[in-house]
Amino acid sequence: MALKFAKHDVSLLGIAHQLPNAAVTNQQLLDCLSTLCGSLNARKAKSIVKRLGIEQRHLVRDLTQATSQATPTSIELSKQVLMDALTKAKLTPDNLDYLLTHTCTPHTQVPPNAAWLADVMAYHGPYLELRQACTGFANGLQIASAFCHVNEKPVAIVGVETGSVYFDMSKAFVDTEQLVNYVQMGDGAASVVLGPKQSNTSTISDIYLGQIGHQKPPGFYLDAGSNDVGRGKMARFHHNTQAVRSQGEQLFTLGWQALQQRGYHIDDFAYILPHQANGHIDHMLAKAMGTSPERVINDAKHLGNLGSAAIWVSLSRLIHSNKLKPGDKVAVLGAEATKYLYGGFVYHHMA
Repeated sequence: MALKFAKHDVSLLGIAHQLPNAAVTNQQLLDCLSTLCGSLNARKAKSIVKRLGIEQRHLVRDLTQATSQATPTSIELSKQVLMDALTKAKLTPDNLDYLLTHTCTPHTQVPPNAAWLADVMAYHGPYLELRQACTGFANGLQIASAFCHVNEKPVAIVGVETGSVYFDMSKAFVDTEQLVNYVQMGDGAASVVLGPKQSNTSTISDIYLGQIGHQKPPGFYLDAGSNDVGRGKMARFHHNTQAVRSQGEQLFTLGWQALQQRGYHIDDFAYILPHQANGHIDHMLAKAMGTSPERVINDAKHLGNLGSAAIWVSLSRLIHSNKLKPGDKVAVLGAEATKYLYGGFVYHHMA
């Protein structure tokens, strides 16, 4: 089992998030499902909702149609959050040394979101996209921290998901696996602008990444790659909930152990910010870590599982909530079920 710590810390120069459209409640979700897929499927979904503890989410799709285009698109969401983060950093796209994006629900497979985003931002520099889910932020930070240190210039990262359009509201498509996806997932985007570590600025340190997925079947994956296109079916996310349940807790445990290796203790942190796949994460993780649920960030209750955008959205919401005091630290514990990755960092608040 290998664990990778980035060698360099970075300053957080700007951060922003965006959630599309009005929040969709569970009742709205179930009513639309009942209309298009029948009352039986709606009752099944209702029982899943109770177990997951998610009360609402934001979506880019039209729930009154079986399939729908994304409105706004992932590029429109990405542009908004990147513009906002740059404004907070008092920078322009021309100041960026590199543009990094990560998503598992891209605007197009090729070119990547990063290319479309560069176009609409009139950004002429290099870009890179990671096709990754919930720990895309951690891999992005590994890359960005090296770039910032070597080139001594700012780097932007954008995480975005618009996965609700991958759900076909038809009886032929719907099964228990897809109903979990339907009620669990949300759409959204966030961006950070990072720079070389400076004094008297908010800092991201102790950036780590590990994985325990060797020879394990994925807990979550999206088909329609070269292995699937010949079947002519709509792309769909597959969700092995039993496997995710059995592996998920271990990923958080390994993440916390990684920070303990660096000398941190639970009392060092004002908040614990985990990846949030359900609305009970605050009580579940607090019990496991021996702390109070109030110290564990739980945005999934109101936003659903935001996949690749989740950590950045939650960090942005926390920073802009004004709950943090100068000197506060936040432990970020990311976990990804695709092939069981874990990653995170420590955020030091100064603003």
